[in-house]
Amino acid sequence: MAQGQLQASKLETLAARLQELLTDEFSTQVLSGSMMALWVTANPLRLSHFSAGLRELYGHTLHTVAPDDEVKSCEWFSAETQDGRPSRRQRIRFGIQGGLSDEAVAALGVESNEIHGEMLAVIDQLSKFTHVRPNTIEVAPEEAEAFACDAVATFVAFFETLEECRRGVRRAVEYAVNDHALEVFTQEMFSEIDILSTRSAVDGVQIGSLEITSIGPALVNYRVTGDVYVELSYGSKSDFQRDMGAEIRTDFPFLLTMSAPVGALKAFQDPNPSIDTSSWYDDGDSEDDNFAKITDY
Repeated sequence: MAQGQLQASKLETLAARLQELLTDEFSTQVLSGSMMALWVTANPLRLSHFSAGLRELYGHTLHTVAPDDEVKSCEWFSAETQDGRPSRRQRIRFGIQGGLSDEAVAALGVESNEIHGEMLAVIDQLSKFTHVRPNTIEVAPEEAEAFACDAVATFVAFFETLEECRRGVRRAVEYAVNDHALEVFTQEMFSEIDILSTRSAVDGVQIGSLEITSIGPALVNYRVTGDVYVELSYGSKSDFQRDMGAEIRTDFPFLLTMSAPVGALKAFQDPNPSIDTSSWYDDGDSEDDNFAKITDY
């Protein structure tokens, strides 16, 4: 395969990956249009059209993931522009780490400084090629596609660094989340469980997924799902003494949302737990037999 074909194949792969990462339909349309413009090799302005589209996509994405008010609410923010609005570098920083300090990000094992410089350099180059000048028309096809590869790859790297930061937070808090979920579900009485039996108790929890839904200027928001294991008792104490009581052990899915300060990722607050017991009331389509779970008479 010729060098040009290899470059085109790499670019198509990168563009497909970026398409998966973009946050809205507008963004996917802008990327598609930019790529279509680049593939019209007979058009001397193809790199200019591609650069104009991708530069706008960079701008739209940074303003979406890093709104002015949220960036300016971060402890690390200080004005770098004449009008006081966040700079591109600050938007990139917030998009990746929210209000987390650089020290906290480094402690998570995330290297973000490199992507800051790379994105700024790419945006400057996109601006250069957007403005039609004699030196921006006479760009060899191989050079144009190499630049396009770099521009798209840097965009992908931004999203991957953003996700790497969230993975770092998940690793840092996963054991504490498990302990806190157990505390939440065992220390409260849940009506959806309580109505199923004479007495009920949550024996344990198993975390299925932990998602960082957002890293804001002051708080990290978590979404936790999994299963709670419960013991349902039927009958009074005297019924059990006469071997007339019954116990069923079963499990139900749960959802728990909560947050923590960016400076104390394990200091969970405002828990909002819920347990889905709808399977208990199914119409008989389920293969589970609740009575088969009876462990004591």
